Amino acid sequence: MILKLLKNKSYFFLLLASILFLVLSYIGDKNEILDINVHDTYYIISRQHSFILLCLIFSTTGLFYFVFDFFKIKFVSILSLVHVYGSLIFIGLFFYYLHLVNSVEDFPLFDSIDYNFRIIVSLLFFAGLQLLFVFNLFISIIKKLSNLATQ
Repeated sequence: MILKLLKNKSYFFLLLASILFLVLSYIGDKNEILDINVHDTYYIISRQHSFILLCLIFSTTGLFYFVFDFFKIKFVSILSLVHVYGSLIFIGLFFYYLHLVNSVEDFPLFDSIDYNFRIIVSLLFFAGLQLLFVFNLFISIIKKLSNLATQ
């Protein structure tokens, strides 16, 4: 039953991931940070804040999918699948590469390691997938409005 629900309504994965990120934001050291190096600039973000941000992103998009499903407004299914699974995969890759960077040594030389490039690419793909969601949202609204206008 649950597997069938997850198969037909893949946006529940986003809602489950948002709950996971909310729980992870309150577990662990509050002083842990994510440091991302882009050329000569370091971005330092609290791990708790990054988990809360991801929780908000995933819960918002999951709720959009849920509301549109409730009102029988159909998304383009392939775009929805690419968005949901791609978002989960690239966030997983982001934290995997970030873990590799932070576990090398206390002060690694980021210039010789291409982990930061992989981190940036995974974040850019994640941002692109969120734009794909917005594109899918507009397509669905336009299709629904055109169907209502022709009736």
